[in-house]
Order: sequence, then C-alpha cells, then structure tokens
Amino acid sequence: MYTLSDRCVLETRNEQDESVVIIRNTVTGKFVEIPAVRWASFLLLQADIDESVKQLLEKKAVNYFEHFGGGYYVSVSTGISCVDLRRFYRNDKGEIKPTRQGLALRLTEWTALLNQLPLIMSFEPELLVAYPCSMR
Repeated sequence: MYTLSDRCVLETRNEQDESVVIIRNTVTGKFVEIPAVRWASFLLLQADIDESVKQLLEKKAVNYFEHFGGGYYVSVSTGISCVDLRRFYRNDKGEIKPTRQGLALRLTEWTALLNQLPLIMSFEPELLVAYPCSMR
C-alpha cells in the first residue's frame, strides 16, 4: 500500500491474472479501480494532466477532459482544485455524463502520486509491461 495523504491510499492486487490499481479515499470509502491496461493509458496522459494542474495553480483557465479507457475519464477544471478520475456514460441524447463511480484527488495527492510512481512501478513490475488497449 502506498500513502498519498492522510485520507488517500493506492494499492495493487492481482485479479484474474491482471494487475489492478486501486486508489481509495479512506474517509469516504470512494475508490477507483484501474486495470493494468487502463493504468498504462492513464500514465500516457500524466504529462498533460500535470501541465493542466500547473496551469490551475497559476490561476489560468483549465478545461482538461480526457478518456483513458472503459468509460473512465480524467479531468482538471478551473475552480475545482483536484484531479478527478471518474467513470462516465452516454445518455439518450449522446451526451457524456458523470457517474458516482470515481474519485477526486487533491492536488497534493496528485503530486504524491507522481512522486511515488517510480517506487510503485519498481515494486509492481507487471504494471511496467502493460500496454494500453489502443496500442495492442
């Protein structure tokens, strides 16, 4: 288990021969499960997410919204000091709408995640070899 804050942890487990990353808010119980292939897609977005966070901290307008697989999107938006990882769905009109499945990382938790990535990846080698679905 990797601690991102006093209320947020990251853990991994092996599920049906695939590694899964779980980021959990220990206070609210909310969590997001990210299979290895989706984690690989998420990591490809890391630089863009971090750039959006930096713009947010500089009080610039930010509206970052990117799909990373299986109905999951990451977003960073002006006025909301977090990195939101959430499952979305399409309604009858074809609009993309959020579900309750997801988790908002505080900016300090996002930074802690980035700082711990080398450690996480060194102890979880199966995450290193995962490829995004789009690259298979």
